Amino acid sequence: MNKISKRIVGLMLAIMILATLFTGCSSGKDSDIKTPEGTPDVSKEKGDDEEGEANGDTLFEETLKFSYMSNIWGDHPEYPEEENVIIEELMRRTNTEIEFRWYPVEQYEDKVTVTLASDDIPDMIAQAPTSTLIDEGAIIPLDDLLKEHGQNILAYLEEEDYPYMREAVDGNIYAIPFILDFPPAYAMQIRKDWLDRVGIDKVPETWDEWKEAWHAFKDEDANGDGDPTNEIPYAGDVYGLLPAFGINVSNKIGFTEDADGNYTLMYELPEFKTFLEEMRYMYKEGLLDKEFATRGTFVDNPGLEKVCDANLAGSVMTWAANTRRTTEVLREIDPDAAMIGVKPIQGPNGKQGIPSRVRVTPTATITIAGEDKAEDIVKFFNYVFSEEGINLMSYGIEGEHHEREDSRLVLKSPYVDSFENARKAGLNLTPFPHLFTEDAFMQITLGGMEYEELPEPMQFFYDALYVGEDYFFTPTPTLNTEAYTEKQGDVFPQIEAMLAQCITGEISIDEFYNQYEKLKPVGLQDILDQGNEAWQMISK
Repeated sequence: MNKISKRIVGLMLAIMILATLFTGCSSGKDSDIKTPEGTPDVSKEKGDDEEGEANGDTLFEETLKFSYMSNIWGDHPEYPEEENVIIEELMRRTNTEIEFRWYPVEQYEDKVTVTLASDDIPDMIAQAPTSTLIDEGAIIPLDDLLKEHGQNILAYLEEEDYPYMREAVDGNIYAIPFILDFPPAYAMQIRKDWLDRVGIDKVPETWDEWKEAWHAFKDEDANGDGDPTNEIPYAGDVYGLLPAFGINVSNKIGFTEDADGNYTLMYELPEFKTFLEEMRYMYKEGLLDKEFATRGTFVDNPGLEKVCDANLAGSVMTWAANTRRTTEVLREIDPDAAMIGVKPIQGPNGKQGIPSRVRVTPTATITIAGEDKAEDIVKFFNYVFSEEGINLMSYGIEGEHHEREDSRLVLKSPYVDSFENARKAGLNLTPFPHLFTEDAFMQITLGGMEYEELPEPMQFFYDALYVGEDYFFTPTPTLNTEAYTEKQGDVFPQIEAMLAQCITGEISIDEFYNQYEKLKPVGLQDILDQGNEAWQMISK
């Protein structure tokens, strides 16, 4: 049985369990039922609490009315502002009327500020800086309300999610989350056709093997264009290489946890010096992208896409989807082109890792204007995180957006054909708290096809999502402490510039550390101290 078939069978079994056991069964957390990864797990008592069940045909006997402010459009202009049949169905089932106040992403933060100063504060504000809302005294903590009326929501939070949910200022939870229950996101990638062209039969795994491949890419005409000097052996920023040195970070800011469980910066770790030494070697030898400091990051890097599309990048660490996109683009001129996902690099000390997708995004807060109805609002979202609510938000309305096939929910065309089509229908409305399942995500990702039916570039994408699965780590969040909020704009751009200067040889490693230490009395030490204090509070 192939990989995708195994996952689909597991998901079918899980949904059969949901269909038969969700109501009338309270299995508890110690249940013997084992639910596959990425699927709603009824063993956590989801939907069994009395507060989360509907009274008759609806959740509320008297209509719950509340207002909801959020930004929309942004990267997904296809989201419907009005006539969202899925949200309308959600309101019908729960006897709820929501007054949505949608605003463009541009100037949204200013709009929030103006709203807070007005006499018309909505009951909920979503996708606004929570720390700002707390400072303004505009929102209420939700911990007690979630414990009493939001058991379904809490049941889907895992231990590693809480540092993302709790606020550094006081350790409380202020927002109801959006959860994408799908850890794969990034992948180490290499041009398989380049390896073939330079005579390397084995995909590199160790640091020395990778350096051998990078040297071959540099010294030979790996891209086959007749110019042996234009290849970029490793393209993009340097941050994607940090996990190979045991430094588990997922952005250029670099907060992480040290061996003693302290919240710190990657520069404080002893492994960082080794990383610097190897990056300086790679740059000097022409193995590292000469524009590593200006291409962006592996999370947001349109510049990286350009060099991949230009047939110049031999390897990258970025979104797994890049394997499909790059292969498709390059096969228009070279049918043998193949950007494939591979296991993360095993560094010089045997370490390897790759960041997983952060599951939770704190999304919507309840304001002081909605405090009197906060209990019912939490009950409403508790329904959204029930089996019925999850299915509605992930799969839509039965018969219209999906069909049941042997107890499995199968999205219909055109909604399964693309994320754009799904969003146009109102599926997976990310400005609104809900849980989007791995199964629904993969159905849309694969266009409803089985693995064997996929074009080869799409198979590369699927394989890249899971090739590093055994090496996933949950990234450490950046905590918005008072010191970080006030001083990060002065401190971190300087560190980023110093790092680039050190890698390019403009300053020595010792000079980098000397300059780094000089930043501590002017704000860096406060950021470190307040961050660790907050971490010890929210990570317990």
